[in-house]
Amino acid sequence: MLPSLNRLQWLGIAAAIAAGVAFRVWIYRSALGAPDSDEAIVGLMARHALHGDFTVFFWGQPYGGSQEALLTVPFFAVFGTSLLALRIVPMLLTAAAAAVVWRVGRRTFGELPGVVAGLLVWIWPPYPIVHTTPAFGFYGATLLDCALLLLLALRIVEEPSLVRVALFGFVFGLAFWESAQIIPIAGPMIAWTLWRRPRALRHVWAALLAAAIGALPWLVWNIENDWHSVLARAGLSAYFHGLRLFVSPLLPMLLGLRAPLTGQALLPKVLTLAVYALLLGAFLWGAVRGRRSSAGLIYGVALAFPFLWAISHRVAILTSHPIYLIVVAPVVALLLASVATSQWRAAAVLVAAAAVSAVTLQRMDTWLTADRPHWPPPTPRDLTPLVAALDGLRLDRVYADYWIAYRLDFETKERIVATYDDWLHWSTHDGQVTPDPPLRVRWPPYRREVARARHGFVFLDPEPYSNPIVTALRRERYAIRSVGPFVIYAPRH
Repeated sequence: MLPSLNRLQWLGIAAAIAAGVAFRVWIYRSALGAPDSDEAIVGLMARHALHGDFTVFFWGQPYGGSQEALLTVPFFAVFGTSLLALRIVPMLLTAAAAAVVWRVGRRTFGELPGVVAGLLVWIWPPYPIVHTTPAFGFYGATLLDCALLLLLALRIVEEPSLVRVALFGFVFGLAFWESAQIIPIAGPMIAWTLWRRPRALRHVWAALLAAAIGALPWLVWNIENDWHSVLARAGLSAYFHGLRLFVSPLLPMLLGLRAPLTGQALLPKVLTLAVYALLLGAFLWGAVRGRRSSAGLIYGVALAFPFLWAISHRVAILTSHPIYLIVVAPVVALLLASVATSQWRAAAVLVAAAAVSAVTLQRMDTWLTADRPHWPPPTPRDLTPLVAALDGLRLDRVYADYWIAYRLDFETKERIVATYDDWLHWSTHDGQVTPDPPLRVRWPPYRREVARARHGFVFLDPEPYSNPIVTALRRERYAIRSVGPFVIYAPRH
């Protein structure tokens, strides 16, 4: 049921929704939304699923479920293969997560804070917006899974019925298949639910069975592949290092107080410390005050999250991206919305959140467009000149840099088949250079198809001059053609 709000409040809701749409349109057209091969692989997985070729995980990985790719299939079936059809899925999942967070917020903090919490998920934090506008595979689904589990835990506490407990287990199974990042969220959630409603234990068998059904693709794949999805735990020193990284710089990057990629602070140091102290004080005050209410779920998850999150060895890999904190964004939004107990507080929270997102997104885009080396290397949004050049050379099978290869596959609808190589070893036969298979191949059928055909090579300039395989290509007198930032090597025969 929609809340009873006055006209001014409805105008504020419309403005916040419009701001979220504007952020996504801007990201779509900016350097932050430039397509890359990671995104192209999700599109290729959807294309293959449309024709009955189902994969459990992101190509070449033992983790990262394929649910978003499967959800893209109907859009490709109706609208055809396109970047917009691919990207609509994570954006819709984020909108659904915002709606569910509203339902969670009204149960934990009240009607107005619930509305604010839902709107915050749509306009803030800034980094999740960046990662749920392009289709990176599982971040939109992860946001929705987190929100759904929070709502289902609250519903079990209200009435621990068999259906509600089983549904919680099923959603957890789906979420676990999609990403093991859900564990630091679900663990404290389960503990809180059983503490508040021990009667739910009567139906734990249903939750386990439903979880196994939801995670069935994960289970079957791992039984057949020696449990490769089970990630190694961090050692003691790595665990404490992960906790330190959580406190700084990753959590501030998630909140927008520091810009991802650059680490640039949003405010001067004194003001930043004052904001940290204010947020910490508000959190502790709210945790004590709400410990015996439904709000205790949100504070309990937030308190336990970093200590469970740091167990995985992967969380300390990236220090310039809060990518492994996206899953906790709904919890963070709910905590911030808890202070929006009046109309003017709600307006202040939403305006401040939108301003932080706008500044942070602009800083990230500025860093990506600056003339400096960075990773991944920038590639043009439009590959039409490269495709035309390959067509002119009658090359429809090529080896390429990773950030080029799968974009060529997706954007040509696999008319041109490209595969990635690490250029370490190769052989030459009849004037044609063929790289040896690398240890990891994203999609082996592409590799086999390129290897057995007449094939060329595509590099990002000036990469060829430092690439050892270029010596062999020049020795075999491959034709060299530059197309913008790309260099094509085509066999003469």
